Amino acid sequence: MNYEYNGNLLEDERINLVAKEILTKYPVISKENAINAAMLEGKIDKEKSLDMELNRLYNIMLVNSYDKNIVKIVYNDYLNILKQNYIEEDNIHLIIEKQILDYLNGFSTFPIISDFINN
Repeated sequence: MNYEYNGNLLEDERINLVAKEILTKYPVISKENAINAAMLEGKIDKEKSLDMELNRLYNIMLVNSYDKNIVKIVYNDYLNILKQNYIEEDNIHLIIEKQILDYLNGFSTFPIISDFINN
């Protein structure tokens, strides 16, 4: 998926650009849900980071959490990124990955990431 610089765009332009990037990768997602996921993302004004990638994928899953088939598709990409990179053991993305797996297996509702961040 592209993570194009968008720090110079107006909010609507930025959201539309990110939604287009999401729809290119996941055409099974509705345009409305791609826009909703894009709205959860901040500006990209520096080089893409691992957190940016994982946050976007989490946001896509969150917005589509009513449809486990879509979540499974995105979750597999999320899991592959985790496996391909060194992640600290207490990283929120590792914690949330286990919670998403519980959701997919029917043991819980879709996790809200802020519930797992220490304040």
